[in-house]
Amino acid sequence: MSGGAVEYLVSEVRDCRFVLEGPKEYLVKLNLGFFSERHKAMVLDIAEVAYAVFKGLISVKDPRTSASLMLEDIFSKYSGRRTDWVKFTVLLDLRDRGRRAKAGFEPNSLLYVKGSEKVMVFVTEENSPIRAGGLLEWIKSALSKGYQPVLAVVDAHGDVTYYTMSAVRINELKGALGW
Repeated sequence: MSGGAVEYLVSEVRDCRFVLEGPKEYLVKLNLGFFSERHKAMVLDIAEVAYAVFKGLISVKDPRTSASLMLEDIFSKYSGRRTDWVKFTVLLDLRDRGRRAKAGFEPNSLLYVKGSEKVMVFVTEENSPIRAGGLLEWIKSALSKGYQPVLAVVDAHGDVTYYTMSAVRINELKGALGW
């Protein structure tokens, strides 16, 4: 261990997912990643690795150099999507608020449980266009999986604003408004 952080070795990185060799139980306790039978190791999203490294919970060793990866290294060497940093920002914010969020099913989603409610968070940044049809499909997907959809928007200062989402049919809306 270095500085109290549990050490892990990166054995593979593919599609911004890290295969980490080391104590499985610790990452399970932190509610980060999932165990892969195929790899016989834990698999974490880049945002989860960045969070755990940033908080000093884990130390991640580069397999080529055996050097510990710093937060900057994780994003400069392994980030393949524009949303990776934004997703990390939202994950950090949610966890700082006491939510045990983790990576979701899609590159721009996070999941957490709030009481008896399961929440799926769609992560985006301010001034980034979102197709209405794509957002509606995401909302339907979240609802069909039993999750409450929430939109997280990160502004230029790194502040996060959350919006609860729902799908409403135009006929239902007309009735509710008395049209």
